[in-house]
Amino acid sequence: MSLSRSPLQMLAGLPYVAWVILYCAVTWGVFGALLGAVTPNLRAQMGVSFQQIGWLMAIWSAGGAVGSLLGGAIAKRFPPRRLLRAYTLAVMIAVAGVFWAPDFGWLAGFMVAVATFETALFTLGHGLLAELSDDPEQRTRIISLVDVGYSTGSLLSPLMAAAALAINPSWRSPYAVFALMALGLLMLALQRRHLKAVQFRPDHPHDDAAPGAPPVRAPLGYAGLLRQPLVRWVLVAGLCSGLSEWGQYFWFVSFATEALGQHEQTARLALGFLMAGMVTGRIWQAFVHSRWSMEQKIQGLGALAALALAGVWLSPVDTPFVWLAVCNYFTGLGVSVGFPILLGIALRGFPQEAPRLSALLMIVFSAGAQIAAVLMGEMAEQFGLRVAYAVLVVAAAGFAFCAWRLGRRG
Repeated sequence: MSLSRSPLQMLAGLPYVAWVILYCAVTWGVFGALLGAVTPNLRAQMGVSFQQIGWLMAIWSAGGAVGSLLGGAIAKRFPPRRLLRAYTLAVMIAVAGVFWAPDFGWLAGFMVAVATFETALFTLGHGLLAELSDDPEQRTRIISLVDVGYSTGSLLSPLMAAAALAINPSWRSPYAVFALMALGLLMLALQRRHLKAVQFRPDHPHDDAAPGAPPVRAPLGYAGLLRQPLVRWVLVAGLCSGLSEWGQYFWFVSFATEALGQHEQTARLALGFLMAGMVTGRIWQAFVHSRWSMEQKIQGLGALAALALAGVWLSPVDTPFVWLAVCNYFTGLGVSVGFPILLGIALRGFPQEAPRLSALLMIVFSAGAQIAAVLMGEMAEQFGLRVAYAVLVVAAAGFAFCAWRLGRRG
């Protein structure tokens, strides 16, 4: 696949399975941003505290870590089409449980289930898309398509939540829309004829490799990858990026309403600009050729995210909507391509380890989300959201530092 073609030509050349993965990414993006958008309604209707919300977010993101391990560990043991169907069906069952959940404990359990199988789908998708090219830059841009889909879903999510809550104020109403989207994914995954030939290349080197092709390393496994300095720096950067991104998803609406005096709907609209920035960055990464290296991109964008989050944190009460929207936009732009570029940097060194590297990176992003949820929830309860929000600024600065170190290594 040549990525020097126009965006329309590139999209037209994608195989059916790539479109299934892209739609999966949209649904995962919608689900990921819903919890932060419905937090005020959930707190009011279920009578939960900030601490409980923080733990719910942490438990939910823990499901993502489990799903990453699941997706990376068994991706090559079963036919991908079978995994696509099984994971999607499991998501549908778990969403039904979210609707039924009578109390906080049941809700947390079903949230974990949704996150587990959605993330397993996402990890499987990264691995399949990485098979479409052997060139590091092209592979990164292909993987970025998944994140374009994800951030598109994230962009739509707060708008969808605002519309659904305007019709029905129950916090469950936005999840009804997500359930319909998941049903559409299941219908796509059931198209056996289109998915019949989908499979991974073998994990092990072959004697019949193409002449002149680079030698293929034996698989390292999770333990072997964690011993590689490059992989460790990529994972620390992913932890900081995940904390910044998901902390803003989870807590911006609450921060804007509690600390800045904004109306809930105004805060949700401002959150939409975070996703708009992420869409912009990921479209740029996927479709626009750049003379900058992958390391140079995340160095500049990491610094931009740190400055923008500091702008939100330092905003006074009754700050103008435009300022919050601009800061959210640049925050989203700053963290937009962290995942695909970090995965691309790691794959450049270990191209045969796509499912495992994707799983490890998803796990540290989930760990960052857990830290943002629990630590900021506890701090918000004890010291207020203004103090808790400093965690995001520190995390963004850490992401920028790791990006600088990766640039030196490159």
